[in-house]
Amino acid sequence: MLCIAIIIFQSRKCVVQGPLLASRGIETASEVIVNLLSTHDHPTTLFRPQCFFQHLDTRSQGSVLLTSTALPSTQTLLQDNPGHFLNGTVCVADRQIKGRGRGQNTWVSPEGCLMFSTSAHLNIQGQNLPFVQYVVSLALVQAVQEQAKHRLKGNEVDVRIKWPNDIYGHQLKIAGILCQSAYRNQQFQVVIGIGLNLSNREPTTCVDALIEEKHRELGLEGSPQPVLLCGILSRLEQLLEVLLSSGFEPLQQAYLDAWLHTGQKVVLEEQQGGTLHQVPLVILGLTPNGYLRAQNESGEQYELHPDGNSLDFFKGLVRKKA
Repeated sequence: MLCIAIIIFQSRKCVVQGPLLASRGIETASEVIVNLLSTHDHPTTLFRPQCFFQHLDTRSQGSVLLTSTALPSTQTLLQDNPGHFLNGTVCVADRQIKGRGRGQNTWVSPEGCLMFSTSAHLNIQGQNLPFVQYVVSLALVQAVQEQAKHRLKGNEVDVRIKWPNDIYGHQLKIAGILCQSAYRNQQFQVVIGIGLNLSNREPTTCVDALIEEKHRELGLEGSPQPVLLCGILSRLEQLLEVLLSSGFEPLQQAYLDAWLHTGQKVVLEEQQGGTLHQVPLVILGLTPNGYLRAQNESGEQYELHPDGNSLDFFKGLVRKKA
């Protein structure tokens, strides 16, 4: 049975309930490191906790860090143990055996991929919950761009949001996002999972490759996983605060500036009376409910839902699911 390799508490006092930890009311000057080592795993993870905490600048996100050399899924660990982890707990694995994506998809997790899940306890209205995944997407893109600008003296890289929950670089997928929520104790407890190709150039491309393509002659070092993770968590915390206080509207333009789709032409395929009809559409943006807003040639508007349509944007096709 695989176990968590290291659990680190950054805050001065943490209370962790449930079977994963027997200790409660832990108090320390700065940090507590608790080793729960499996005899099947090497105790040293590739992820560097000390580097992580040196760069962490958040109020709650990342205050509790769990790392492991291997886990079935960071997402499953947090989601299947509600109430056992504090708000902002982050779980990072060097390798996932059963990484999860949206729907029934799996996430391939080669070495060099930054794989983590984090918990967010949100006092948010239900109608705003779908926007959480958009905030996560925007936070991820902004953090990658900040890392690129730092390494490239102000230049950005071609990293964009593919609606609803993927990140692409040079038309290739480099990241996937999974948000799962449950309503407990009068708030939504959301588990946010991210898999980001950071230094692994297969099976598609990665952040380091995108940066190196900009300035090959610089001989740049790769992005440390802990540093980029801190940037993602910091951005995520800031954007979630805006969402909770003001809704998605203040963030919408930044989101649309970061995605691939404004003005994109697609063809909607739908069955009507046993006949396949094709409707040319132009993507305009998002509806107030967070769905895709498109318009046909006569000006009629369409609302496209991710769960009701199969979306192949690079082939310009949107198919109604049976």
